[in-house]
Amino acid sequence: MSWDAVLVAAPRVFGEPEFDFSDGLFSPDEASTVAELEIVERDKAALCADEVRLLARYNQLRGGVENVSEEIGQALKWSPGHASHQVVMAEALVTRLPQTLSALGRGVIDWAKARAMYEVTRPLSDEDAARVEAGVLVDAPDYYTRFQRKVRYWVNKVDPDGAEQRRKDRCVTFTQDDDGEAFLGIRGPVEQLYPAYVRIDQHARRLKQQGDARSLDNLRFDVAMDHLCGENQSHIKTIVWVTVPHTTLLGVMTSRVSYSASTHSPRKSCASWPPTRNRRGGEFSMIRRAG
Repeated sequence: MSWDAVLVAAPRVFGEPEFDFSDGLFSPDEASTVAELEIVERDKAALCADEVRLLARYNQLRGGVENVSEEIGQALKWSPGHASHQVVMAEALVTRLPQTLSALGRGVIDWAKARAMYEVTRPLSDEDAARVEAGVLVDAPDYYTRFQRKVRYWVNKVDPDGAEQRRKDRCVTFTQDDDGEAFLGIRGPVEQLYPAYVRIDQHARRLKQQGDARSLDNLRFDVAMDHLCGENQSHIKTIVWVTVPHTTLLGVMTSRVSYSASTHSPRKSCASWPPTRNRRGGEFSMIRRAG
């Protein structure tokens, strides 16, 4: 007897088998156990849906204040990063993806599939997200990988221009301000960047929970820098541009030539040689490398 046939024939009242497995691989007790596991999985999905609704309700009751995730985390013994992620996802499932939440409550999909629907549809408008839901859930695949692949297929189908643009727009940008600050940006598909942000955010919130005095924004920055550059940054070389008047630089050049001629032992300068003229004229630039 096939596995599907077992599940169809398995009794819903345990301990009272209603079928004969004499010609199959499963005993009545084994089939009943499988049927019970199936029911437990549906119940777990329904409980996840209840939790989502309660998280979203609490967030709305608190008016979406910044410390909601900390309050939830303390009550449920969750890390601040995990609590923040759960609250944001719950709000999106209730407001943007009600069909997905309904399917979760009925046990049609599990929590992993609901999370995949949320993460992959994040760049879409509410209307397009609803179209993706309808296309995916009408015949939702049983396995997670196939489900996620179908969600991505419908996202590309509903918003082909946006999908192509997101692939083309992958880049890393850097801009420097006059006040000594700079901006480093990473742009790309949300399903790739969002997990990276969650990892940084969770690490930062964990440090905050352990008593770190830095702000969350500062912690996220420091965590991101540690991930990108490593905690030991001694291998990073810095290039410093030094601009001096040409009269000063000519004096340095004269002293260097005189010293070399008298000792016949030229000494390596800390600056690159020869110097280059600055566009403004009357000034020269040297490069000094600090390591």
